[in-house]
Amino acid sequence: MLTNRQLGVTILITILGLAAAYVLHIALAIGFSFGLITLVVIVWRSGAAFRGILRSMWEGIKHTKEVMWILALVGVVIPTWTASGTIPYMIDLGLRVVDPSFFLTFSFVLSVCISMLLGTSTGTLSSVGIPLIGLALLLQIPLPMVAGALVSGAFVGDRTSPFSSANRLVASSTGVSVKDLFKALLPTTIGAGCITFAFFLFCDMSREWHHGEKDLLREQFGTGFNYSIWLLLPVLLLLLSILLRFKTRNGFLLSIASAIGIGIIFQGVTWNQWLHAMWFGYHSSLFDSLQTKGLFNMVELIVLIGLAGAFNGILEENRVLEAYMQKLLGGSSTSLFAATFRTALFGLGLGMVSCTQTLPIMMSGRSLLPFWEERFPRSQLARVVADSSLILAAMIPWNMLAIVCGTIVGVPVEQYVSYAPFLWALPICTLIWSYGWRDRRKVVGN
Repeated sequence: MLTNRQLGVTILITILGLAAAYVLHIALAIGFSFGLITLVVIVWRSGAAFRGILRSMWEGIKHTKEVMWILALVGVVIPTWTASGTIPYMIDLGLRVVDPSFFLTFSFVLSVCISMLLGTSTGTLSSVGIPLIGLALLLQIPLPMVAGALVSGAFVGDRTSPFSSANRLVASSTGVSVKDLFKALLPTTIGAGCITFAFFLFCDMSREWHHGEKDLLREQFGTGFNYSIWLLLPVLLLLLSILLRFKTRNGFLLSIASAIGIGIIFQGVTWNQWLHAMWFGYHSSLFDSLQTKGLFNMVELIVLIGLAGAFNGILEENRVLEAYMQKLLGGSSTSLFAATFRTALFGLGLGMVSCTQTLPIMMSGRSLLPFWEERFPRSQLARVVADSSLILAAMIPWNMLAIVCGTIVGVPVEQYVSYAPFLWALPICTLIWSYGWRDRRKVVGN
């Protein structure tokens, strides 16, 4: 176990390195590497075998391989959907159907519905977020606001849907059933959901988006792409694969393959053009609004996620934080409100250091369960973890969850987070609910 000073130095260097890299606009992986090197040296000098440290780092990297796959495939799927005509065709359909007057509200509600069905923020943002962002760009609606609506809706399902892996991780980590977890989450879900819906409805009603340009915008891509109903196949295959619970990366690969085939048949895209688009992104002098990034732009982020996995592997293997969690929350408070606040604060700190969503959920749930069971039901811990550790990770710019979301919608987290009220309303709602729940217990006791 590390001393208080050693742990403090590790956390401080990690956060400062990431923050400095972020402010200076250099690779986040460079900033994060300082914290990783510090942790390796301290653990090694504390008596751990260097070979064992390397083994734990490799195990941590293996746990992030699915995220690295998804990030790499997102870098490929966006240019392939664009070059095949799928995104232009979906934008054209959107211009026929969507009323720009309530675009933000529509984006949030649609994202909620799809995320509850799919149970994944990545799949939701990929299937409906990409075309809606393109449509918003043409309608000149601020992209951070649209991204905030989409991300808010995506995390309703990522946190609440019984099909969500994050939801099930919360349930297993806190020892509750998925059914009991859903009941525990319902009050704060309704509260934060109503706040979010009202927020976007107010934004739509207080702004005047572009109404009279729809016909002109619909003609914008008409000369550059051949439209067909078959252009929707890549999106439908991605949705279907997620619904059938295929591995997410397999769904992306299937969608990419179909987009390439459709692009060759309908748009006449050559193999050289495909390779260039997938690596460097889609670029066209005719359609500035369709410029995308490619796999090349994802390499830096993939390296960061690999380093974060190695960092987490050391933390888990050496159980660096467990004893400190007990000291922080062991028995100093009997109120649910105080326990909720401390758990949320710890989840935020762990999300900042570990750069993941999984580790804060697992450690907050498993390590704190004995403490909670002495005073409160397990379901209350599950609610607090879902409303803090699960959600707060999406607001940290260097957290891999936030990076993936920002990459898909093409808007960095620091630009859209103020327009994503579901993310910051949930921790507030869960604190209010904990405070009220404590008061009701006192009334019953009397």
